[in-house]
Amino acid sequence: MERTYSEPRKWIRGKGMITIWCGCCYYFTNDRQGNPPGILRHDQVEQLPLMIKWMIKRMVRWSILAIPNSCIINIYDEEDCIPLHIDHHNLLRLFYMVSFMRKINILFGQEIDVFGPGEFRGSVEILLPVGLVLVLKGNGTDVAKHCIPGV
Repeated sequence: MERTYSEPRKWIRGKGMITIWCGCCYYFTNDRQGNPPGILRHDQVEQLPLMIKWMIKRMVRWSILAIPNSCIINIYDEEDCIPLHIDHHNLLRLFYMVSFMRKINILFGQEIDVFGPGEFRGSVEILLPVGLVLVLKGNGTDVAKHCIPGV
């Protein structure tokens, strides 16, 4: 479906990761139609893929997580990043992050310095190894800004 897949053109270093939306579509900025940031409730996207559903069922069985109703899959090229942000409040809380291909650093803090495209420094840095599930809740989702520096 149209909003399921997003591949912005690479216009500067660190920008342009591929995003696949499943269950709902969320935009971090105004979209082309002028919709403000948040869940686009009237746009259709694909449902959760079977592999993701299998993984969710396994983590629920292990008491790692509650059943989510959507997921965002980010595919990075070298130096792509997730810019500094606080997730919009109309997204359901608990957030789960899993890295499938390589370990990544995630920065957290109320103040995070931006030095250039994909270059950040924050007060807390967490290394997310491949396959580990990071659960964000409370101040980790509602107060602390976070980002993923260029991979």
